[in-house]
Amino acid sequence: WKKQQEEQSKQASAHGSSGAAVGQKPVYKGPQPKPNRYGSRPGYRWDGIDRGNGFEDRVLEMLHSKGRKREEAYKWSSADM
Repeated sequence: WKKQQEEQSKQASAHGSSGAAVGQKPVYKGPQPKPNRYGSRPGYRWDGIDRGNGFEDRVLEMLHSKGRKREEAYKWSSADM
């Protein structure tokens, strides 16, 4: 049994297969997902359908609008200078 495994590994290394894919985790290869507040990537088994209730969208929209309001307030306060 061990001899067979050794022969197979020798043949694989002779054909250029280094076995680098053994230690790597699979990665999601679908359409670009919507951004989330943590910046995490979806799992490789995700089917691309967003089943959420819209909370992430509201959080990101609120963060974006706060920044826009702050920027607009600064422009208004420094416009007459």
